[in-house]
Amino acid sequence: MPTENAYLLFDLPGGRLAFGEGDLDIWAEHLTWCYRMMGIPDGATIAVQDFGSSPISFLGSSLLMPGLQRGVAERIGGRFICLDASAERVTLTPALLSQLTVDALVIREDVIELLSAELRKREFAALARRTMKTIVVFGDEPPAFNAARPDSWRHLMHVESTLLLAPQCVKCDCFHLRQGVYEVDGRIVRNLRLAAPAYDLPRGELFPPSHCAAGIGDWCIGWSPRGRGI
Repeated sequence: MPTENAYLLFDLPGGRLAFGEGDLDIWAEHLTWCYRMMGIPDGATIAVQDFGSSPISFLGSSLLMPGLQRGVAERIGGRFICLDASAERVTLTPALLSQLTVDALVIREDVIELLSAELRKREFAALARRTMKTIVVFGDEPPAFNAARPDSWRHLMHVESTLLLAPQCVKCDCFHLRQGVYEVDGRIVRNLRLAAPAYDLPRGELFPPSHCAAGIGDWCIGWSPRGRGI
């Protein structure tokens, strides 16, 4: 749990997240675990299209956040590129990606269509076909699983109010609530590592521990029509 003398505060609808000394590295380790659960290897170059106030962005590297000793980049021995998620900046992303080799693009659900439209333009047609893992970050609403999105795409559930980060597993397609980080009581999810409001899961199927061999002690949330047990 965080110290009483928090040095980093985020006011959010319905509450506040407070980080004390050492908390940032705890969550950078967890976000690294999420990326590995989604199939991102060590040494990867990760580009994140999100806002700077999001932990998806500020936990990316110790170069971005004072007080963070080892961010995701340092933990996987890779590189981290932070891209702003404003509409104006998203339209510039294809040009940037054409100049860099990126192994994984992590992007907010609410700007994915804008980026996709930019990538479909003639000058970026080849870029759109480049092999690159895509991870879509969504909040309370389940992701838009549809035929237009490749099976290789992964999703990351991020509920800001409780700092819930649940990755879509490459093995079972469900979203893992990591053992020791979250506990589940009925449909209530509680954060065990940070003082935050409990989260009442509005929809989706909950699978108890032993559902997936990739996280034998994890509860899992099933949304994908391709979801399966292991």
